[in-house]
Order: sequence, then structure tokens, then C-alpha cells
Amino acid sequence: MSARLHIRFLLAAMVAAAFLNVAAPARAQTPSANALAMAKEFVGIMGIGRQFEGIPNQLESITTRVILQSASLYLNSNPALMGDLKDIVDALVPEYQARSAEMPVEIVRLYATHFTEAELKDLLAFYKSPLGKKLIVENDAIGQLTAKRTDEWLGKFRQEIAERIRTELKKRGKIQ
Repeated sequence: MSARLHIRFLLAAMVAAAFLNVAAPARAQTPSANALAMAKEFVGIMGIGRQFEGIPNQLESITTRVILQSASLYLNSNPALMGDLKDIVDALVPEYQARSAEMPVEIVRLYATHFTEAELKDLLAFYKSPLGKKLIVENDAIGQLTAKRTDEWLGKFRQEIAERIRTELKKRGKIQ
């Protein structure tokens, strides 16, 4: 998968995580070890783990970007802090980059929390079946094609809108 698709997946996963935490009915706060194990297997089968393996540098980049943005708030108010902030950022980046591994663990926990053990067992059975395996492969291909077609559609749509605006401005005598 392309880096852009990986980032889209990460953002979608984060949005889904936030949505599930808000929209789902209250469920057991601590999933069982068995539920976590099945959820981890499910996440692996679905390739979600591979999604994160493919972008460790981007996850680390997000961590670094947050640290830099936070430091820049201080720098903007006091440029004399540049040297200190550089030292602090240099110390914080390696310390916090390990936190990028938290998101895959959180996704496993979300599945273990929002699906019962019986449901996880059924999901595993389906995705291990020939049809489930095909769905995984085809979803990846369809996802890539969807991203490509969406980009193509947006390009054409932008051109169409730009031309429409140009036509309307010509009608009003605002441009030639």
C-alpha cells in the first residue's frame, strides 16, 4: 500500500477509535486475555498490524511533529529560547517515539472491547475461510483503486468547478 493510503488508514483508525469510544454502549472496560489474544489475531489477519509496520517512520514523524509544534509555541513567544528548546526537543524525540507503538495496541484493545469473545471467534472463522481471505485481498486492491479513482474524480471535479466559476464571472463581466 502507498504511504498516502497508510496515513489515510491511520487517520481513519484514529477517528474510528474516537467514534467507538463515544458512540458505543458501555461495555466491559477490561477485556479478557483471551479476547485480547483473539483481537490481536484478528487485527493481524486483517492486515491492520501490517498497516502500522509499513509506516513506523510516519508514526515517529507524527510524534516528532507534535513535539516540534509544542516547542514552537514557546519559541514564538521568546526566540531567545531557541538553544534550550533544541536541547529539549533532541531529548524528547527519542523518549517519545516509542509511544508511536501505542496505537496498534489500542486498536487491538478496541476490537477486544467492542466485540464479545464469541463475535471475535466468528470473525476469525470468517476471515480464515477462503471467502474471508479473498475479501481481505480484494479490499486492499479496491482500497487502492478507490484512492486512485477518488483522486481522478476530484481532479476532474475541481476543473469543472473552476470552469463553471470562470464562466459565471465572464457572464457578469468580471473577467474576459
